[in-house]
Amino acid sequence: MTMHALVPSPDATRATPAVTARGVDKSFGAGAARNHVLKAIDIAIHPGELTLIMGPSGCGKSTLLAVLSGLLRPDAGSVEVLGTALWDLDDDGLDAFRLAHCGFVFQGFNLFGALTALEQVMLPLNYAGVTGRAAVEQAYAALCDVGLGPQAGLRPSELSGGQKQRVAVARAFVKDPALVFADEPTSALDKENGQVVVGLLHRAARERGATVLCVTHDPRLVAHADRLLRMEDGRITADGPAPAAPSGHSPY
Repeated sequence: MTMHALVPSPDATRATPAVTARGVDKSFGAGAARNHVLKAIDIAIHPGELTLIMGPSGCGKSTLLAVLSGLLRPDAGSVEVLGTALWDLDDDGLDAFRLAHCGFVFQGFNLFGALTALEQVMLPLNYAGVTGRAAVEQAYAALCDVGLGPQAGLRPSELSGGQKQRVAVARAFVKDPALVFADEPTSALDKENGQVVVGLLHRAARERGATVLCVTHDPRLVAHADRLLRMEDGRITADGPAPAAPSGHSPY
């Protein structure tokens, strides 16, 4: 289904969209070198769903994720997130909004080499003004939730790739954010660890009611998703429910 208007996921009309984008455009460069990456994107993303954005390299997936999450300002169009006109905020306002409402999971883990797993997860709490014993207890609970309580005192060099990504997931979840943005979260992981990470993202949507938006090339994630958006050449070309895995067959 080619999408020309604002289209909610098929069974999400029951909920108010958490993220609504209208007419979003973004280009890089100038003149003959100008690259038009996003072209008049209209989309609504709903809470309680794991939504995947898939498409070929260079089609604009990560750029769209950055625009919707307040990391990259569009050239045109509007983005409303949780009732806030995101790009009407100044830089300080954007920082405050992301800190209060957003969690991020990236392909490269983005962990600090000198910090333990517990200290990594405490960082967003400290920035939000939660310190001392309260921060320690909250961060440790988040690590336990992803199965890493025993590794709380380890540094990144002492963790496997899957464990590093689970630390990143715990850090994203520790503030119980309303929105979780993930960019290729399983691309560096084996099948077992990839399944753990996508399962955690799905739980955030289903059990916490979060809005989870994930950019991926990994076809194994499709059967775990609620909704699948396909992009090509800067546009959303298809939008619908993610196909389920065949009976008795795991995508992993």
